[in-house]
Amino acid sequence: MKWLFSLLIVLSVAVGLALLAYDDPGFVVISRGPWTVEGSLAVFSMLVLLSFILLYFLIRLWHGLWYLPERWQSRYQKKMRTRAQLALQQGFTELVEGQWKKAGRSFLRSQPQFLHYLGAAFASQRLGQINKRDKHLEKALEYSPSEYQLSVSLLQSQLQIEQQQYNLALATLKPLHEKMPQQVQVLGLLAQVYKHLGSWANLAALLPDLRKRKVLDAQQLQVLEIKAVQGILTEAAQQSLEALRLNWERLPKASRLQPAIAACYARKLLQEGQTEAVEGLLRDTLKQHWDKDLLSLYAHVNTNPTQQLSRAESWLKQHDQDPFLLLTLGQLSTRNRLWGKAQQYLEASLALEKLPETYQALGDLMLQMGETQRGADYYRQGLSLVNPTQSGSGLSAR
Repeated sequence: MKWLFSLLIVLSVAVGLALLAYDDPGFVVISRGPWTVEGSLAVFSMLVLLSFILLYFLIRLWHGLWYLPERWQSRYQKKMRTRAQLALQQGFTELVEGQWKKAGRSFLRSQPQFLHYLGAAFASQRLGQINKRDKHLEKALEYSPSEYQLSVSLLQSQLQIEQQQYNLALATLKPLHEKMPQQVQVLGLLAQVYKHLGSWANLAALLPDLRKRKVLDAQQLQVLEIKAVQGILTEAAQQSLEALRLNWERLPKASRLQPAIAACYARKLLQEGQTEAVEGLLRDTLKQHWDKDLLSLYAHVNTNPTQQLSRAESWLKQHDQDPFLLLTLGQLSTRNRLWGKAQQYLEASLALEKLPETYQALGDLMLQMGETQRGADYYRQGLSLVNPTQSGSGLSAR
């Protein structure tokens, strides 16, 4: 379009000069020393115009030749960028289709950038080529702009976790956490790593940030907290009874009242022979949170059977339709050698819910009462609930 416009201007000027020259060609004399040049004004004007045109094209030619390498480089880079973009699209398409080898080759064609290396790392992981994966991740970090290095490191840690390389993932995530302690994805991945490594103290220290940033929902947080505290109590119990008690006292009251955590602490105390402490702990916790696992533990605490039975029977006022409480009462009655009462409680529990534990308790009771066949029948029925295909005939012989 520019060339057409320029041509029209030149033609217009030429026509204008031709019309002027037709009416009055004019006369031009140029003298320099002994030299003199004479001619018509029209011819002189045409020569000047042609000279300007020639000079213009010479300048354009020089300019084009001067910038030719730069233009060639620009076109080459554009071509390579187009190829790289097509390679990226093809690579991700092959990733989705599960063609890991093809995807890896596609990503590394035509001047790969950090996204290409990330895709290649993912494909290498799927092929089990961990060394290649690590090399691609290093390249991705090298080529990625500073604002994208977090994304590269996050993917690196996710791939390491997937490969169960938890120590490597921890080494990747810790610097990120130091720089960005409130980053949601970093917190979530770090929690996973601490859980798999059994680093319970570090996991517990992370819980407030997980809760504050809403990395997990309330139920997931509760499960994680229980896991962390149980791990801390287990490690403390391996050291000493004093360490166990100290770690228990350090817990917030809300944590100590959680049934799963209280049950864990109670089991550790029972292993140390602290039955009286366990009985008081279970009784206090059951007042706040009624829980079947705590009831089961209470039935196995052997302090004062008569007093325990009396306390447990007081709970019937509010929980008379609880099969687990009735089971506990039956077991405590058995310990007190109150066979008739034990049988009544256990049969009442079965009427509400058929539990394998209740059948076992009834079987034990029948054996103590000398009714071997009935005991074997109860054992068989309980076993059929646990494993219907193997309710062994050997129990009837017993």
